[in-house]
Formats: sequence, structure tokens, C-alpha cells
Amino acid sequence: MAERRPLHQRLNFRSGLEAGGQPYDPPLLPYEKSLIDAIGCSEDEYREFVRHAMLRQRVRPAEYDGIPDVVNLPAAAVTQLIIGVALLGASILLTPKPEIPDEAGKIKGKKLADQVGPTRFNQTSSFDNAPSLAELNTPIPIPFGKRGTGADGVLTGGLILAPALVWSRLYAYGAYQAYEGVYVAGEFGLDAPELGGVLLGTSSISALGNRDFALYWSSKKGTNRPASPPLHGTEGDGATGTVGRKIFTAPTDNGQFSNDFSMSYTPSGDTTFGTGTPIHNGSAYRFNWEVISAPFSSTEGSDNEDARKEIQAKRRKIAGSLADVLHINNEEAGQPGVGRAYSRHMGFILHNTTEYANRTVVTVSEGDLAVFEIDNNNQVWKDLEKDAKDGFKDTEVNLKDLVNSAKSWRNRASDLMVIGSRWIVGASSWIVERRIELDNRIDIHMRCVSIFGVPEIGIAGTRTVREPLGGYEGDVFNPNKHCGAAFYNVCALNIATIRPVRRDAEVIEVGIRSKVFNKASGLCNFNALPSPKKLYQLDKKDINLSTGRMDKYFQRSSCFSIWVRPVAEYGKPQSPFKRMPQVFCVQGSAPVDQNNYLRIRPRTKGFYEYRFIPRTGSDIAINSIDSSEVIVLQASQGVPYTVAQSGTIGKDLSTPYGVFRVTVQGKTTTIAEIKTNDELFTNPSASVAQSTPTTIPATLTNTNFASNTGSIQLIKHAWLTHFLGSAKDQKGTTKTVAHQHYKPNGNRFVTVNITATSTKGVRGQTVGDNYISANSGDKYYWSNVQFGVASATGNWAVGDAFTITANVSNQFSSKAASLGQPYSQVHYAFSVASVKTTSASTGSIKKGDRVFEQASQVSDCSHYTELQKSNESGPEHEITWVNEYISNKSLAKYDDMSTVGLTLKSTGEISGVEQLRIWSATGIPVKRLIEGDNKPSNLFADLVFYLLKSKSQGVGNIVPAELVDEDSLRATAKFLRANKIFYDGVIEDSESFRSFIYENAPLQLCSFTIKNGKFGMIPALPVDSSDKISLQPVQVAQIFTAGNIVEDSLQLQYIDVSQRSNLRGLVTWRVTVQNDLPYQASALLYWSDLGVNDRATTEQSFDLSEFCTNREQALRTARYLLSVRRRVTKSVSFKTVPDALGVQPGSYIRVITEATTYSSAANGSITDAGTLVSITTVKDGTYDALIYNPTTQSVTETKLTVANNAVSDSRYHGSLFTLLGGSTDYSVYQIESLNLEEDGLVSISAIEVPTDASGVSIVAKDVLTPGNFTVLE
Repeated sequence: MAERRPLHQRLNFRSGLEAGGQPYDPPLLPYEKSLIDAIGCSEDEYREFVRHAMLRQRVRPAEYDGIPDVVNLPAAAVTQLIIGVALLGASILLTPKPEIPDEAGKIKGKKLADQVGPTRFNQTSSFDNAPSLAELNTPIPIPFGKRGTGADGVLTGGLILAPALVWSRLYAYGAYQAYEGVYVAGEFGLDAPELGGVLLGTSSISALGNRDFALYWSSKKGTNRPASPPLHGTEGDGATGTVGRKIFTAPTDNGQFSNDFSMSYTPSGDTTFGTGTPIHNGSAYRFNWEVISAPFSSTEGSDNEDARKEIQAKRRKIAGSLADVLHINNEEAGQPGVGRAYSRHMGFILHNTTEYANRTVVTVSEGDLAVFEIDNNNQVWKDLEKDAKDGFKDTEVNLKDLVNSAKSWRNRASDLMVIGSRWIVGASSWIVERRIELDNRIDIHMRCVSIFGVPEIGIAGTRTVREPLGGYEGDVFNPNKHCGAAFYNVCALNIATIRPVRRDAEVIEVGIRSKVFNKASGLCNFNALPSPKKLYQLDKKDINLSTGRMDKYFQRSSCFSIWVRPVAEYGKPQSPFKRMPQVFCVQGSAPVDQNNYLRIRPRTKGFYEYRFIPRTGSDIAINSIDSSEVIVLQASQGVPYTVAQSGTIGKDLSTPYGVFRVTVQGKTTTIAEIKTNDELFTNPSASVAQSTPTTIPATLTNTNFASNTGSIQLIKHAWLTHFLGSAKDQKGTTKTVAHQHYKPNGNRFVTVNITATSTKGVRGQTVGDNYISANSGDKYYWSNVQFGVASATGNWAVGDAFTITANVSNQFSSKAASLGQPYSQVHYAFSVASVKTTSASTGSIKKGDRVFEQASQVSDCSHYTELQKSNESGPEHEITWVNEYISNKSLAKYDDMSTVGLTLKSTGEISGVEQLRIWSATGIPVKRLIEGDNKPSNLFADLVFYLLKSKSQGVGNIVPAELVDEDSLRATAKFLRANKIFYDGVIEDSESFRSFIYENAPLQLCSFTIKNGKFGMIPALPVDSSDKISLQPVQVAQIFTAGNIVEDSLQLQYIDVSQRSNLRGLVTWRVTVQNDLPYQASALLYWSDLGVNDRATTEQSFDLSEFCTNREQALRTARYLLSVRRRVTKSVSFKTVPDALGVQPGSYIRVITEATTYSSAANGSITDAGTLVSITTVKDGTYDALIYNPTTQSVTETKLTVANNAVSDSRYHGSLFTLLGGSTDYSVYQIESLNLEEDGLVSISAIEVPTDASGVSIVAKDVLTPGNFTVLE
């Protein structure tokens, strides 16, 4: 579509006089508005120019000589023509214009400026999780393998290492987080990984920018602590993978950048904190401010009476009854004030048993009752509409919109304030314990359960809650009725509690993710509003204003405090949480996450837990002193975690449990600076510093000391030791501790310096026997005790008193208890002895013509529904990670290991720190039995030898070298290499060595052997001279018969037939892809000699994915396992003499046995007459038989002579019999174990080797004959 050019577009020409005609008045396009801004004229002036230009188009001269022919000109010519006209228009507009008298009665329009903020914001990111450290005693992984070629000619090998995390730390940088981790991948000697082969979870870090990470690698003999330079990525100052910080350091007692231990984790339990779902407590509702213009020409005179009433009613609705004067230039003209206050019909009305009519502030204690009322009576607003003075009688103005809005906010409050829900009001916590629903009213009974600061709440009162108006009509606020936006809002309470995992943690650091903002959606642009005087003048000039709107995010401040207590030891009472005397704040002006950190270092060693408790906007706005310091967490301030410490703030905060050093990245400001927003001012100006003379304590007097039980036994020493620590541990030193005390009366603080010197006492003079006994025989005590004033806030007078209480639990209180005079608290009373005057700054005060909402930056509620807070749906803060730091007794060097160091920024590509995985072509170097060198191997025999010999990773400390059958392992290694049977895997789990070998040897077509206590391994199949599986007749090394088997030692064990069924096998192996995660492949094998109907339905799974990377090897292993299950029927064990014994484990032997067999068809009975009764005919002859006599119940094995189907021997008449058969077995076996027993005999255990008529192993034939099986993939 062509660009619109109003001076040149064709118009429908209409002749005649213009009077009564409609001039063409198209809407302005963006480029025209830009032209207006550049020139500085108004929209009306520009439209006037366009109108004149159009009129000139309509008056054409008679001559057409100067008109060019209409042709299809080149684009350049058209452009020149357009530019020329545009410049002409600009010159006309820039020409000075004479004053044109206003046309009488003509109303002109003017649009006030809008304020529109961005709707797109810079992306922030954070990690979804913090990885867990490897558990103590977790075995170091053993990566084993190397690249090879399988029997099918396909490349084999390739490992995925999953290094164990042993050190971790998380960092906060505002818009993103960073992570550092140290991993152990195995023993030293591994090849350095390629960048593409390093993955987090399933994502390669190669997807990141080179400046978003740094990867360190070390795998050598000796120390392997990760150090510069990185293998991949970048490090150093600026936008690098490390952002200039010292890598893999921890802030411990050994220093800010020590090489000590760090662990990070994602905390569980209550991790969100802050206020949420705020509810107005009597806070007035105001309609979104709108300028109601009243042009004199349309509102003066009797003819305009109706219009005048409508405009007055509209102003009254918006601004109040004292802001609706139109034509008299007084204080009520020009729509003054900041907006009429309407009741929200909800708020506190009762405290304990007293119901309040007027707004008031009451002191509360734990256990107090307060009743919050939701008034659903809309009739008072309807009655207000009809009121002649305050309402809108005889006009179209009404309050239907208010009634609809009220229904929404009252329903929301009712739905949220359910029984059992927990809320915070000011600085006290309340729980809903009952709801009473009456006609048009709900009374919600709340019980105070804890006090966090100033023990006060605001009662809105019945007048504020039940009457239609809220106490402001455009002039002054009614102190008995009007409740501001921050008047003791009722907010859902969310508290985060952090208890370190390690009791010995010296420092903890928490990562806080916050989303904090104010959002204006169509709110009035207060900055653009004219003053009442200006609006009156514009009305007089008949200029009609359109209100500008504000659609933007702007700043909000969300505050919190940290509370601390020692974790109770077993059998001791739990101490209460105490607040650290510092306000912390997070500021934000966009709906994006910001990441900050907060580090806590107890100066007194101990095991502490911490709570993060919100400071409500009401608490900050009402109870806090404007000049008080606030620490704003702002991790993007300066460059955190660097030696320069730019933007780092550290403060020592005193508590009853000692001093805690709190360190953050950010800035300091004052309460005054975080309260207000310029957006809620008209004509905002810069802050003006204010100072007020105050009197603070200069000196103090200790007036008294006592315990909570009246006991005086060692109470001074217990109190001093509580604050200063033990004197015997600080001999000869002078120590000062600052303790901040809060005095509710007047909302004042005083910080007292407690100073004393550790001096050796004199028995009987300065210390007594009880003191010496309590102090473990030591005489040192705190002497020369002095109390000074470090700082104070508020006004103090001489004689003002306060008491510092210590919750004592030390050697002196314990000694007093043993003497029968126990106590748990000691009180030191002080009095102000003198004062001094200071000119204390009370902060900066914002100046502006009108303030439409006070404390809008911290308040949890607003007068306006068009102003949304970031805590509207829930808390704004979450503790996403915790770092714990502990000093090492010695530096962790990771000797003889392969270590990985990873530093990483959170990005859109990788948002979670998942398991680190590294693709490697080879494993650790081991002794290769065939070659005799130390290199990576993929032969299982080499792995077994390594595990038998290694003292760090195997059983080398347990199994002596002489008990390792190295020769058998070397022979097996040759078998594995010749038949392309490889092991490529990572051993990660700790298990029995013998179990590991027994389970894995058959999967390598081998058998684990023990010869005279020596551990070894042999091929499970016959091999030829080239070590390949043999299909030649099995070579028997020795034959065993009754002649060389010790009598009664032979045992044949038959495998149950149910274990020898024709199973089908599902085999699984691993398919490796270089520098990527592997995937699994599988195949189903059936015996081909079975018909479809005869195939097995029982399936056995063979999972070879931990070590097998080749299809042919997997199928060969499956064929072997299925054949063994089908073919092998028995095993044998016996003893023999060692003389002329020429066999060893793995040797093939033939054991010839004669067996007596049983058949039910040979059963029968002998009658009393001697006749045989049997299902088969028994021929004449003498047989071996078992005879059972029912009378004596005896069983006899004897010779039984049968003649003519009868037995002549009367001893067997009336008996049952079975004729016994016999057979000779010539089976071949393979020896598994051979041991010399204590009696001098050799015990042999062997497994059957089924052979065909030619003596060839049937199992070997199955393994090498794929056609015996059907494979489905």
C-alpha cells in the first residue's frame, strides 16, 4: 500500500460554497505525527494547514499551461516531487503566525500525553536446579575400553563418562546465574575430551557461545586440581566464561578466595518468601483519575444547566464534592485534589473486645483477637447516587462500575481468608480461626500468633468499612476515616527457612530469585495533568482535554529481614528467632526474574538456622524511619565475586546470638528513597534532603542486673560471656561487641558497645570458687566492663531506660543450675545519663504539586485497580540455591585422578545443571596382558587383572599377588581378542568383586576359575591353536572313572528341566555415536528348528548395553546363552588323588559313570501266592530290584529271580517291587575349580560340555551357526 500523502491524494471534487460542507479530516499517520513533533506545532495547527492545502486544491486556475502531462514518471521524479511538497509544508508551518482570535463558542480539543513503557524486556535466565554432590564413599568411576573392530567389521567402542561431582558453587549476576563444578571422571590417564563430546544432560555445551562457559581438564600423575588455562571456552575479565572471578574458590575462614570446600544444592521445604495476595484494610478506592473538562461556552448560562450538572457530577465522582466548582476561581475549581475516597467495605473493625467506629492504631500482643469485616451492603452506594450534595441526583452519572468492582474484590478477600490461613499485618502474624457469615456481612476472626517488629496494627473502623465514602473529598484527609494505600494491608505470609546441611559450615550463601514490579494498565498519566489553576484557565478558553494514560512497568521495592537462631542441641530448649537489625530490599521495574545472593558468616562458631521474613509495605511506610539505611540487593551492580569487590557490601549485624557478617552485591539507600514513585506525582521534582535535629544518648549508666528466676549466682559472668565469649579463650585481650537494641516506645534504636578486658583473677578477691569451677579451673574473667553508645535513632531524654536481655546457656548458667539456682535469662538495665543533639538526615522528600498515592513503591495495595503489584498472586522471592563453605584441613589435590572443572552461565540454551557427561574413545590405561604395556584395553581379562591388582580401585589390598592366575587371564585375553569379544563400559557401582566376575564372565563367553585359591578365568568354549572358538572334537586331557575317583565322593547335579526349556532371548546392546549420547538396539532370537506353534513363550532378557557396542558380538553372546540353557544338563564334582594329575581349570575331562535308573513302567507287586502283577511282561531271569514290605515298611535292594511270572522266595510275597535298570555315561566336562584339600585330596568341580557323535562341542556349533536361530529386530 502506498504511503498516504494528504496533499496529493485525489479528492471527490464538489463545487459550491463550503458552508455546510464536511472538510476532509483523515486520521494522522505516524510520519505526520513525527513531523509535528519535529516542528513543534500542535495537531490542530497541522490539521488547519492540511485543510487549507486541500481547499487550494479545489480552486483551480483557468489556464492549464503550467500543468505537466500526466505520464508514468520514474520513481526518482516522484520522490523529488513529494520531498518538495513536504519541505514546502514544513516551511509554511515554521512561518510565524499572527494571532487568530478564537471563534466564539467553538470548543477546541487537546490530548494530554500518554506514558507508554516497553512491553518487551531483556531476557533473564537462571538454573532450574542445583546438582547434588556425590555421596561420601561413592566409588570413583572406572572407564574401561578402547576403539576396536568387531567380527562384522564394524567399529566398536566409545564410552560415556558420568563424572562424580565433588565440589560445586552457584553465583548470582542479576540477569543470569553462573555455576562452577569440579568432577572426578576416574583415574588419571584419560584422553582430553573434544568440545562436541561434553554434554549436560542431553545437550552439548558446544551449543553455547564461547564466552558462556569454560571447561578445565586434568588427567596426570600427581595433583589434578582444575586450573587455568581452560581446555575449551574462555576465562578472564569481562564477558567470558568466568566473568573475571577466581575459579573454584570459596569464602571461608581461610580467606575470601580460598581453595576450600564448597557445595551447592537446591533447598527443600519452605523456600519462597514475601508478602502475597494483598487485601485492603480500609484503604480507600479511587476511580482512575480523569480530567473532566468544563468549557465555559458549553457549561455557562441557563441554557447549559443540564450539561453543567453532568460535568459537575462527573467531577464529583472522580475528585469529590469539594472539587466540583466550575466557574468560580477558588480552591475548589479546576478539579483539585487527588481523588475521592470510596469505601472498599472491608477492613478491621474490632480488637479483642473493643469495636472501633473510627480509624485507629492499636498495640497488639500474641494471642490477641482482631475481626476483619467484609461488608456486602451495596445499598449505601445506591443511596449516595441519589444524594443531592454528595451524589449525582438528576444526572446520568452512577456508581454501577464501583458496585461491580467491589463485588470482585470482596469475593476475592472472602475466598482467600479461609480458616487456617496465615497473614501478616504490619509487623505481626495472624491466623484465621473462625468465620461468621451474617446478613450482607462476613466477620473473619483472626488470632495474633507472632510479633516481628513494631507491635501495632491499624483498625479501619466501622465508619470506614460500612459507610459509602472513605474520608476524602478533594480537600483534606479525614484522620478518623481515611486509610491510605499502605494502611496496614493484610497480606499472605510466606517465610523461607534455611538450615545448613553441614553442621560444620562456616559460611552459607543463598541465591534469591525475585520478580518485582509495579504495573500500570491504563492508569492516568499523572505527570501530564495540569494544575487546578491551569485546568480552570483551559476551561475558560474552551479547550477540552483528553486524559493521558499510563501503560508501563515501573519501580517497586520489596523488603525483608533475616532472622536467626542456634539449632537446639539434643535435650536442650529451642531458642527463639531474633531479627538482624538491617532492612534488605529488592527493586524491580519489569516482569523478569533477577538473581541475587546473600552471604552469612557467623562471627561466633555454631550451627544456626535462618529465616527470611518479609517486611510489609505498611511496616516500611508507617514504622520505619526515613533516614534508616536499606541495603538494595542488586547483583548487576559493579562486578561481583572479583578481587576488587566492586559493588560488594558487607556489614556486621549484632544479635543476641552474636555478630553475623552479611555480604551482598548491591547498594545502600534510605527508607525515604524507596517509598515513592514519580509516576504517582504531578510535576515530580528531584528529591530534597531533609534534616531534623534529634537528641540521642551520649553516655549510659548500668542501673541494675537480674535473672528471670531471681537467682544471682554468676549472672554477670553469664551475661558478659553470652555477648563477649569465654574470657579464658581470649586471655589478655580487650574486646568490644556492638549490640543493637530496639525500644518500641517511640520506635527508637540504640546500639550499645560492650567493652571488657580478659584479666587473670585472684581467688577470693576478684573470682570465687564457683566461678573457677564453672570456668574449668581457669581464673581469667571479663574485667573493666564499659558501656558506650555507638549510634542511635529517634529522640531520647536523660533518664530514658531500657533493658538488654540475654538468653544464656553457658558454663556459668549451667553451674548455677547445678547449685540449685537455675535461670535462662539475664537482664541488664540501662539509663541514659546524658544526651547530645545531632542534625540527623531524615532522608529525601519528593516534592510535587500533587501526590496521588503515597508509598506506592513499597505498598502492597493501591487505591487504583489499574495499578497491579507483583505480589498480587503470590510471594515475590524464592531461595533457589544454597552454597555452604567449609575450610579444608588440607588442600584437595585430586592426586592421580582425571578431573573436570566446569564454569557455566545460565542461558536460554541450557537452563539446568544436569549430569555432566563426556564422550571418550578410550578408558584408563591398564596393564595389557598380551602386549605387556600400560595402555587402554577393551579385553575383559585385562579389566579383571586390573581389579585384582589395583589397590585404589580394586581388591589389590586384599588379594595377594600370588593368588592371581595371570597365565589363565592372559590365555583368556588371547581368546577374547581372537574372537572379537570386547568390553567397553564404565564401572560406577560398588559391588563384590567375585559377584562382578561371576555375572560378567559368561557374558564374555568365559568362566571364572579358582585353582588352589588362585583367581583366574578361562574360555567357556573349546579353542583352536589360533585361540578362536573350535569346531574340532574336544581334546580330553584326562579320563576319570571309579578307578581314580575317591569312593563316595562323586556327585552328579542335574539341572532342573524347567531351567532347560527352549527359551527365546531378547538381547540388548549399546550403539555408540561419536561425541553424542548412545542409544540401545535389541534383537529377539528363536530356535530355528522349532515350528511356530512350538516356539517358546518364556522370554529371557540379556542386557549387554553396559559393555557391548557391537551387534554381532551381542547376537553371538545370546546364541551362547540360549544354547547353554538348552544343551547343558548337569555338573559333576568329585575328589581324586594328586598323583599323575594332569589337568587344571579349563581342562576338558571325561568322567565315566555307571548309573542306576528308575522307571515307573518297571513297577509291580507280588501276590501272597508269589504271582507277579505288572503292566509289562517280566521275562524269566534274575534282576536288581527294590522290595517294599507293607507290613514292616522296609525297603530292601536285592536280587529277584522270576520264573513263569512268579517269585518262589516267600519272603517277598505280598510286597511291591521295582526292577532297577543301569547305564554307563561317557560325558565330557570342563573343569571350573580345582583345589587341594586339607586331607591331601584334590577336589574338582566341572560343568558338562555337550558333544555330538564326533566329539564336537554342540554349544560351540550353536554359537558359530547363526542359521540355528531366527532373529527379529
